[in-house]
Amino acid sequence: MKLSRFGYALVWTAISFFSLTSCSDDDNEPEEPIYHKSYVKGKVNGEDVFMNDVNEHRLIDKSMYDFISNDQSDTPAKFDWEVKLLETKDSIVTLFLHIDDVELTNTVIYSPDDKGKIKTYNTCYVTVEDLNKKVTKVYHPTQRYPVYAMWRMFTVTKEAKQKAQVPWANNGRMKEVDVKYAGHRWPGIEGNLRGTLTYDDAPNTMTIDIDFRLY
Repeated sequence: MKLSRFGYALVWTAISFFSLTSCSDDDNEPEEPIYHKSYVKGKVNGEDVFMNDVNEHRLIDKSMYDFISNDQSDTPAKFDWEVKLLETKDSIVTLFLHIDDVELTNTVIYSPDDKGKIKTYNTCYVTVEDLNKKVTKVYHPTQRYPVYAMWRMFTVTKEAKQKAQVPWANNGRMKEVDVKYAGHRWPGIEGNLRGTLTYDDAPNTMTIDIDFRLY
């Protein structure tokens, strides 16, 4: 069966329409909500550090963090974080941070430093693991070179919805609708960490300046 020019035009118009509709549907697909994130950006000894893991569990291998609450409340009181800042086939650089009171917004950290006179409940140190020599060096703050931390706490809420029967148009009939409400909530923290850490045995130092956002 032969098609006229008009018939061919109709066919191509239909193909183009369905193609555009398909692309439009793909573009309109809802993006996955971001409920969890481990974001880190900055420098360690001049080397770039970047991490942006989305919707990963907060205890993943690269970045493990935890909010600790008091016995009488679910409100976070303390914060612990372990994160691999740099990782190659030869070495791993890992940061350990403990904030003893997250209600504050900043602190100067001098611990752990056995030789220093100033002790703080907040602690910060970095380990450098040599995978070839099987040796780990620990860099820590000192009285001369402390670590400065700033942060802000926030709350993440996962919106939920459920079916509910509600009166409709005052006529005695009931209609089923979606009712949205605040679902599960969990804490988040964002801030900055900067300073100089010291390895005693050499001695040598390590500079750190990173921004982070965790939830």
